[in-house]
Amino acid sequence: MFANFSSRVFCLSVMLFTLHLAVLIPVQTMAFSPRTVAIQMFEWPWQDIARECEIYLGPSGFSAVQVSPPHEHVMWENHPWWERYQVVSYNLISRSGNEAQFIDMVKRCHAVGIDIYVDAVLNHTTGLPGGRGFGDSDFSHYAYSSIFGYSDFHHCGRNGNDDIQNFNDRYELQNCELLDLADLKTESDKVRNTLASYLNHLLDLGVNGFRLDAAKHIPAEDLLAIKGKLKRSAYFYEEIIYDSRGPVQYSEYLPVGDVMAYNYGFILASGFLGKNTYALYHVGDSFPASDNSVVFLTNHDLERENPDSILSFNSSNQPLYRLAQIFMLAWPFGYPFLYSGYDFHSNFNLGPPLSSDNSTTPILDGNNQCRSPWTCEHRLPEIPPMVDFRNQTNNSFHINNWWSNGYDALAFTRGTNGFISINFSNHQIQQEFLTSLDDGNYCNILDENYNLKNRTCDLGYRVQNGRIRITMPALSAFVLLKQTTIINSRR
Repeated sequence: MFANFSSRVFCLSVMLFTLHLAVLIPVQTMAFSPRTVAIQMFEWPWQDIARECEIYLGPSGFSAVQVSPPHEHVMWENHPWWERYQVVSYNLISRSGNEAQFIDMVKRCHAVGIDIYVDAVLNHTTGLPGGRGFGDSDFSHYAYSSIFGYSDFHHCGRNGNDDIQNFNDRYELQNCELLDLADLKTESDKVRNTLASYLNHLLDLGVNGFRLDAAKHIPAEDLLAIKGKLKRSAYFYEEIIYDSRGPVQYSEYLPVGDVMAYNYGFILASGFLGKNTYALYHVGDSFPASDNSVVFLTNHDLERENPDSILSFNSSNQPLYRLAQIFMLAWPFGYPFLYSGYDFHSNFNLGPPLSSDNSTTPILDGNNQCRSPWTCEHRLPEIPPMVDFRNQTNNSFHINNWWSNGYDALAFTRGTNGFISINFSNHQIQQEFLTSLDDGNYCNILDENYNLKNRTCDLGYRVQNGRIRITMPALSAFVLLKQTTIINSRR
């Protein structure tokens, strides 16, 4: 589906958490082939995404950015985050910027090797009685200027208000309203043509792919029909909040594109929080094949709706969040998406900070540092080397030499290209590991003396007879990469 995706030991101590994340880690562009890690930049303005592509994401070897929905959206009291997911028109005017700024972002990100994926809302319009959109367009619940009228929506005749109540009933799931959001009649040619026109306009502007929001609420055949009206190919991945007891199966949607492995983050969290290495070893077992699965630790929904059962930067388990993210980038399954958002102070509805014209305030200051409340967790120091690790080990998309103590420490090799060990216990572990690496000296890419620009380090680690003995502090990770070079003394 996606062509090119298929010691100090790094210690997550309290001291490390005093690191000011806004300080940009200097990384210079290297040859990345392929690029295998994408990122969701939730609510970021277009101009800030363009700058971040140029100064950080491109040089760090990321593949793509998922941007928030660019359509004209509703304006509601206190401007909650979910405004962006209620469509007033398909004009490219939102609190992230206008069409000209969107075009500029796409061009600048493309120039440094970053694709743009749009979060596309095709299932519905708004859940409000009426009002005006961000671009000053009038609307009511079932009337949107010259775009849609009453007959372009489903009116399912269930539950007294047309809302979904039984999520195990396919008819309700795909014909009634999700949270009162006016449900588009996607079996209609008019609706399909309108939605395809919106996507084609984005393709004309250089967009490379689409996240299909609320995809399981749209019959797969409708999505295929819309996709068939597009003027060129694009990467599609679909939000399927999967329930094994429900009526919708992943397999129905694979002809449209990849699917978001929504429970992947829960399994990772369960493994790290519950000290369950067995769960981590089997993390991909319940999903479609790796080539069809988008994986992630958290996103804008998960960190708000499930704060105690997932791991995120805004949770109380930051050390485990960071180790789980290292594991996700090292484990050969799926197309991994990182996430970057803002501190919402446990307020589910809280939107981003806005200026007087209701546009999102700039994130990056004159020194390219992140302003609060933006967390910029994608700039954590372990991220660039782990993105590079994912890219460099892509041709060894399997594991060898799995080791575990049964609960809170694990290790494995990625063919002859890399080795990973993670200690998520609260005590030091000393262990000799069997690897598949050639004998020689390697850098721990998470060590503070590692130079990512030319993949060198002053102090390296020796593999002899395929084995290495290391001492790992509590809550730490150790990662060797074949392409690294030792330039001074060796351990």
